Amino acid sequence: MDTTVSEEGRARVNLQLSKIYERSDLEKAKLFARSALRSKNDSILSDGHNQLGRNYFYSNQLDSSEYHFKRAIKELKVIALHDKVAAVKVSLGAVQLRKGEYKEAVRTLIESASFFEEQKDSINMAKCYSNISSAFGELGNHQKAIEYGEKALNLQKLKNVPHFQVVTLPNVASLYLKTGDTVMAEEYYFQAEKLAVQLQDQFSLARIYNNLGNIYLESDYDRAEFYLIKSLAIREKYKYLDGFGILYNNLGYLYLQKKAYPKALPYLGRALEHSEGFSKIPVLNNLSDTYEAMGNHRQALHFARQKFDMNDSILQSEKQKDIAEISSKYETEKKEREILNLQKINLETELKQRQTRNLLIGSLVLLTLTIVLTYMWLKNARRKRFIAEQCQQIESQKVDKLLKDQELIGLDAMIEGQEKESLRISADLHDSLGGKLSTIRLYLQNEESFNDKDLRKKIMYLLDESYEETRSIAHEENSGLMLEKGLIPAVKLVANRITKTKELRIEVVNIDLDKKVRNAVALQLFRIIQELLSNTIKHAEANEVTIQFSEDNDTLNMIFEDDGKGFEMDKVNSGLGFSNIESRIRKLGGVFNIDSSPENGTTVIINVPL
Repeated sequence: MDTTVSEEGRARVNLQLSKIYERSDLEKAKLFARSALRSKNDSILSDGHNQLGRNYFYSNQLDSSEYHFKRAIKELKVIALHDKVAAVKVSLGAVQLRKGEYKEAVRTLIESASFFEEQKDSINMAKCYSNISSAFGELGNHQKAIEYGEKALNLQKLKNVPHFQVVTLPNVASLYLKTGDTVMAEEYYFQAEKLAVQLQDQFSLARIYNNLGNIYLESDYDRAEFYLIKSLAIREKYKYLDGFGILYNNLGYLYLQKKAYPKALPYLGRALEHSEGFSKIPVLNNLSDTYEAMGNHRQALHFARQKFDMNDSILQSEKQKDIAEISSKYETEKKEREILNLQKINLETELKQRQTRNLLIGSLVLLTLTIVLTYMWLKNARRKRFIAEQCQQIESQKVDKLLKDQELIGLDAMIEGQEKESLRISADLHDSLGGKLSTIRLYLQNEESFNDKDLRKKIMYLLDESYEETRSIAHEENSGLMLEKGLIPAVKLVANRITKTKELRIEVVNIDLDKKVRNAVALQLFRIIQELLSNTIKHAEANEVTIQFSEDNDTLNMIFEDDGKGFEMDKVNSGLGFSNIESRIRKLGGVFNIDSSPENGTTVIINVPL
């Protein structure tokens, strides 16, 4: 493999980096996703548009998100990846839902739900049900919304996907709250909070704290403020724009209730900026009430008129009717599919019965002939079996001899390897330490040497060098011992030694690598990391290095990232040791990618099978 990363390989690395930064630095995530769009590969292009759609969704840039999701669907249809089309449509439905386009959202989500039901894809069925639940909730049909929400939760629990449950639980809790069941609402919110803390999902925690604050808006102002401020702190720290409109409106309403009108107005103003569609109606209502309470009747009337213009009951009724028709059509088509499947099963059963009858008649005809032929075959088989047993005995003797020969060859190779290693150590001791010790002996033969300061310094220098060389040889021989406690502890030990020099700070992070790494793999990876650290110290002029380990589908993933001066990929040379690294990884059956540019540091991603 050429060390210069191919255009396609670089695009896949950029997509992977975009996913890594998705929940920590959205602008950086967008930058990597846009870089992936330079590829001419249809599959990568569709993944790039899908990833950008997700990034814009989390930034609450809904029009851009919708555009990229639709582009992803278009690219996927060209290459006929229908399962991925349905998956991206789930995300598109979520955008339409957020924009208040409920009719379009339900139609999009029901199309995907129908596809995943036919495929028996429980995970994606649950995603569809969760978003359909949200759509019915926005339309005021809370019982229907709860029905779909509980269906989604049941599938998610069955498949043990807590990162999906942490999204669905707060949605269903808010529906119970709207029906007046605060007990169920609190129970679901607290379940969601526990999961979010376990997953370290700050985005979900921000939503949950906002919803918990909403529960106490009418009954416990202090508790409401406590949760709302916690939600605001998380969103501002991680720049989660999604949901800011609802949070600001809740804070504005809280301070309206506390009669802190000047404090309420800025939050309500920000809520209006971050709201779209029918979600603006409660904000406009709160703004009108606040100005009315302050005695500013003109502004109160202004916002009241805006609210009434948006809350057109006829339009809302038409939307309800359209969505009811879509839902009814979905339920009807589902029943029709079930009837067709039942008819198909009956026809298949009848066909099998006919085939069974015909086979029985044929079997009776053949039975007599089979008995005659069997007798003749058995007689012939006995003779062949005797010959085969004789041949097998001969082959077994050959195999035993071959195994013994191989055992001797392996023993010889092991002894030869040990002999070579002993000779190498002897040569090191003789060539280097032997010469130095002989020199020291010559210095010490003369008694006057004890009074010569310069000579004593030379002797001390030679002794120090001899000690360091002895230590180096012992270190090389015992490097394997560092791995006795595992790969990651060994890497951390090296990292701590280097960090103590205060010249380079190294952080070793284990995300979810729980399996024990085989000794052969661990030793090779340890050597590779030593090579990469050597490159960074010699060439990168870096201040920090991050070494990250994770596990995905029985594959060990390692990301080595420094903040050094980087290099131009087309000018990389063998002096950086990448050919040696490539050789080690190829022996392990793994792959690696390098991403670097001047002044932007270097990232190396390595994947090897566990």
